[in-house]
Amino acid sequence: MKKSKKQGKKAARKKSFVVELAEKEKYKIEDVEHKSKAFVPIWTDAGVSADIIQVDGGLIAELSEGEHVCDNLIYTAEDRNTGLKITWIVELKGTKNEKETKEAVGQILESIRYMQDQIKYPDAVKYITDRDYVFAAVAGAPDKTLPVLNSDNIKMLCRKLREKSKMRKNVKDMFMFFCYIRPNAHIKKAELRGRRPPYEIWCYHHQDGYIPYPSMLMKIIEGKAQS
Repeated sequence: MKKSKKQGKKAARKKSFVVELAEKEKYKIEDVEHKSKAFVPIWTDAGVSADIIQVDGGLIAELSEGEHVCDNLIYTAEDRNTGLKITWIVELKGTKNEKETKEAVGQILESIRYMQDQIKYPDAVKYITDRDYVFAAVAGAPDKTLPVLNSDNIKMLCRKLREKSKMRKNVKDMFMFFCYIRPNAHIKKAELRGRRPPYEIWCYHHQDGYIPYPSMLMKIIEGKAQS
């Protein structure tokens, strides 16, 4: 029996709150449920497979009123090139509101706290434990200006990300663990920008606008941003 074209194509496989990506596969992370226009377009590198985990309402569910966690995380399942184990925590914030952007940092910190709770969330522990690098990002929307936070707002988060990263000695500046993601329809190829960390990733969900994962994060570690 011949396979249909649809069956023959590589496609993201979804299991509950997990989307499994094979190598060189593209996927657009978005928050349809909350009608956010923010998104993160990911493109796995050759030799790399990754899982996109829905954190809010998936990995971490049944929160009390007023409690909030991040939207997603990207988890390196296998990297046949470097063997690196990476977790990238992402919060989608399609807003111009600085207060809401500050709240995103708190949501990421809360997410890490919950994932360390082996009793309440035993399935979440692996995503934050024994990782070579743990990064975080706040993503905006193409039609919004995502505010840049001052160092004090993200200092605590960067310290926690550094603490959770086994290869922290390779990172010269702890603010490299955090970045902004700025989708822009004019971007033809994903770029890393900034004079100093935290850097900005400019991207879009067409052509080469997808963010290469995890090689873009390695550019951050190497300080290869365009000024």
